[in-house]
Amino acid sequence: MNWRRYQEETAEFFRSLGCEADIEAKVSGARTDHKIDVWVRFRKFGLETRWVIECKHWNSSVTKEKVLVLRSIVEDVGADRGILISSSGYQSGAVRAAEKTNVTLTDLDGLKETAQQDLSASVLHCIETRAVELKYALHNLFRSEQTNPHIWSSKPLPGVDSKSVISTIGTLAILEYGFDRVRLQKPPYPIKFDETGQRQIVVDTLDEFVARASEVISEAESTLNSQLGSKPK
Repeated sequence: MNWRRYQEETAEFFRSLGCEADIEAKVSGARTDHKIDVWVRFRKFGLETRWVIECKHWNSSVTKEKVLVLRSIVEDVGADRGILISSSGYQSGAVRAAEKTNVTLTDLDGLKETAQQDLSASVLHCIETRAVELKYALHNLFRSEQTNPHIWSSKPLPGVDSKSVISTIGTLAILEYGFDRVRLQKPPYPIKFDETGQRQIVVDTLDEFVARASEVISEAESTLNSQLGSKPK
């Protein structure tokens, strides 16, 4: 297998998972354009995941410098993850450079074993990140005031429907607990309270959780946008 075929087989594998995968794609970043061996996009429940894949079909192991370059590209194009695929392994410095980052070092066989699970995890991470962003944005619709040296009070900004916002923040808190249970792999996974506010809605599978969590995120975004639109100019 030559280097070109190595790229093509990698792209074909991602396409078999339902992803878009372009070989030697030109992708614009914040600082410059990049030529990427395999540019992967995966959309699920309205969220797009983007991965930068670099394929090294070499006779020698990959160096630390190549990992650092990939980390820089991933950051510049705003990708969710970078994957470096090598047919000849990695130097110890390369392994250290990838530790605790969003860059994964693997080979083609290893990629095929883990990619489907990793795609699901990436979508889940995007949803959880958006949930946290929404929670803080909704909290910012309140202003904290110190009424005496030991007591603080919180009041909604003018025009804000505090009941609606507090309810949405509570729903996001339930969803946050659901993410914790997903990480622990302990179903059922809570989503939110039902209309009575007395019973939690739960699901038993990861796919169900991702789908319902996406709905909760959409509802929270609508609440936030409506409140931002109602604030006095």
